Amino acid sequence: MNTNENQDQAKKAAEVQAEVIPFLSLHGQAAEAIEFYERKLGAAVLLKVSYADMAKRDEGFKYAAGQDEWITHSVLQIGANKIMITEEEMDTTRAWRAGNDFSLCLQSRDHDTIVEFYKQLTSDERTTVLVPLTANSFSSGYGIVRDPFGVVFQFTVTQHQF
Repeated sequence: MNTNENQDQAKKAAEVQAEVIPFLSLHGQAAEAIEFYERKLGAAVLLKVSYADMAKRDEGFKYAAGQDEWITHSVLQIGANKIMITEEEMDTTRAWRAGNDFSLCLQSRDHDTIVEFYKQLTSDERTTVLVPLTANSFSSGYGIVRDPFGVVFQFTVTQHQF
């Protein structure tokens, strides 16, 4: 496919008003993670529905005692992008676990923005630095951390305009 065809496809996709949004299942830690991302990454909470809220909307929705504040659905905006967070795993055929099966990449052409995001997440003692933020062959700043909820974040100062 040539560049013009790729640009035409991208334009058509934008007109459809569809998005691909990472959806995190955090197994009892969603509310805490939402607050953490608000504080550390400046996330704006666009929607947050607790188990108690859902039970008011749907009398068939049942949950265990002590889970009133667990999150059944949420949407956060970080910069120009969104993530969704819930408690429940999506694939109930496998046991839930946080791990290496996904990561979120925070990227910007602005070096200072990436440095600030990295500093904010690593300022929490529960965050594990997997790769310190440093220059490498493809970026003036690249690093990887695992936050307190098992979510792996990649930080990239990108040179691309996408």
